[in-house]
Amino acid sequence: MLLERLAVLIGGFAAGAALRRWQAHDTAAPRRSFDRLSREWKAQVRAHDYRITRLEARSNAHEAKLKETPSTAQMLSAMDELVAQAMSGLEGRFTAQARSIETLQMTVSETDELLERVLESLDTLRDMPLAAPLAAERVLEGPAQRAPQPGLPH
Repeated sequence: MLLERLAVLIGGFAAGAALRRWQAHDTAAPRRSFDRLSREWKAQVRAHDYRITRLEARSNAHEAKLKETPSTAQMLSAMDELVAQAMSGLEGRFTAQARSIETLQMTVSETDELLERVLESLDTLRDMPLAAPLAAERVLEGPAQRAPQPGLPH
């Protein structure tokens, strides 16, 4: 029995030594794996930091551009001003055209009156006897242009 106990004791020592050796050897593998994962994680953190920095720069650039663009109220004000200028220009053109139309109507009316007088004068001349051509000239000349002619009664 003593030998059996001694054999168990020696076997326990051997098993403990083997277990410690295996654990010492096995802890190096997880340590290497942990180091590799740590490096990968740090690389991903750096990559994410770089991406975030780029996104922040782009966001700042867009924000600066957005500040430079006019607001809706400014755009509406500018559009109102442009429309007002266009309307005043259009109103001015309409007024000028209305004056032109009125002038044209007066000119046509005056032309009609003059044409009517000319036609009446022609009718008068046609109806006059041939013996009175001088009287016709006097009618055509009008009272202001008549000059006394020698030998004719005034």
